[in-house]
Amino acid sequence: MPQALVADWIRYHAEKRKPSDPLFAAWEQVDDLIRSDPEQGWTLVLELIEAAPDDRVLANVAAGPLEDLLSRSLDQFIDRVELQARRDPAFRRCLTGVWGLPESARARLTKYTSTIKDPL
Repeated sequence: MPQALVADWIRYHAEKRKPSDPLFAAWEQVDDLIRSDPEQGWTLVLELIEAAPDDRVLANVAAGPLEDLLSRSLDQFIDRVELQARRDPAFRRCLTGVWGLPESARARLTKYTSTIKDPL
């Protein structure tokens, strides 16, 4: 994944920019990628989580790209989500900010998200 895209998306959210800002293009590119190529979207989400400098940006990843990816392609990714949650504390924390998952998925992930003392 292009590092510039990750960096620009992070900057857009970290600096509380407006849609009129040129960095909004990074938001659009991430959104388009999640919709058009979920496999690359998954890789991008993992990179965004790793690069998130603080909880506010991590919450934007949760409520944005990760939530969008899972709402569209949950069956494709639920096993990977569970595996990633098992081994990555930042990913587990990010999952606490994802809403709207079906109860079956929520039940699978609660054993990981419930370990987070201060959810997003």
